[in-house]
This record gives sequence, structure tokens and C-alpha cells, in this order.
Amino acid sequence: MALQQLQVEQPAVFDVPRSGAIGALAAEISMACENEGDFGAKARAALERAVACSDLLGSAQRQACCDGYARHVLYSDPLSRFTILAIVWGAGQFSPAHAHHTWCAYAVYDGPLHETVYTSDPSGLAKAVCTKVRNPGYSCFAGAGLEQIHRLGNAGTMPAISIHVYGVGRERVATHVNRVLEVVEQKDSLLDQDYEGAGAAPARHAR
Repeated sequence: MALQQLQVEQPAVFDVPRSGAIGALAAEISMACENEGDFGAKARAALERAVACSDLLGSAQRQACCDGYARHVLYSDPLSRFTILAIVWGAGQFSPAHAHHTWCAYAVYDGPLHETVYTSDPSGLAKAVCTKVRNPGYSCFAGAGLEQIHRLGNAGTMPAISIHVYGVGRERVATHVNRVLEVVEQKDSLLDQDYEGAGAAPARHAR
């Protein structure tokens, strides 16, 4: 049975100017697209370098949205091969559980974030496996399909920010990235929890 996909309202997307550091990130991703060997590792390394820059984002690129997490477009590849975004997570804001229609990579810039990882069960639903703390500097890459099913968001009281690269053009970000899935209901106590204070790196806020 195929995983069930839900239709949900997409968060707002804001287009803002890119900085020099974002330009460098865009150049690295573009080069990786032209030389696809170890693409995931190259994308993660580029993101890790980018989020280490304290001046990566301006104030406009840090703006949250009270209606849900905000996506600020930082760079749109002229060939529509990829789009770079900053996602600003207000306190208590989370994505739905989802897989991806395209390749994607992200790194945490200002956090921490909490990520629940899922697998598919025999009934065709997404089943939570564990919840992890993702502190600044953490990066991840996944291909299209069910390779990565997760729910990402901010369980804290301060805004958090992550930088994402999606393998679609800007006009397709809201419709061709997230594949939202129905989730098996289960008690949080059944999950493998990994919170700060249990081996996670220290959080970083307010750059």
C-alpha cells in the first residue's frame, strides 16, 4: 500500500536579496550540479561552510511569520536547477511529516531545531522512529522519494533558522518539494528521544 499523501496549505515564501556568503554557497552548489559525483557530500559541505558565517543573513532574512514558518528565497538558480532558502521557525512552529519530491539538503544556522525521523509501516503510514536535537552546524542531504521522512521544527521559545537547498526552481518550491504524509498515532514515550543534556552539542542563539 502506498504512503498516503495529504494536501496542506504551504507556508509563505518571501524573496529577499542574497548576500556575498549566499553567493558563494550558490556557486558551490552550481559546481556540484555540474559534477554530480558525491553530490550530497558536496552540498552538505557547502552548507556547513555557509552556516558558519555569522553575517550570512541580514535582518530581513530573519523575519518570522506568525501564521507558520517563513521561507525566504536567498538565491534562485537561473537554470532552475536549485533554490536556496532560509527557513525561520518561530517558537512552536513545525513542518508536517513529509518526504520529498526532489533532492534536498539543509543545515541549521541558528537553533536548535528538533527533527523527528519516520519510516513507512505496512499500512502505508509514516511511523515515528526517533526525535533528535539538531544544533547549529548540523547538515543533512536526501534524495527524492522516501529516503528521508521527517518532521522539523522549533520546540524552543526563541526563533530558529535553517538554510535549505532544494532541487527545483523558485516557482516550484511551494508545490514540488514536500510530500506530506499521514502519520501513525503513537505515544511520545515510545520514541528514542535525544535532547540537549544527553550528548547533544550546545545550542546557539542570537547571532
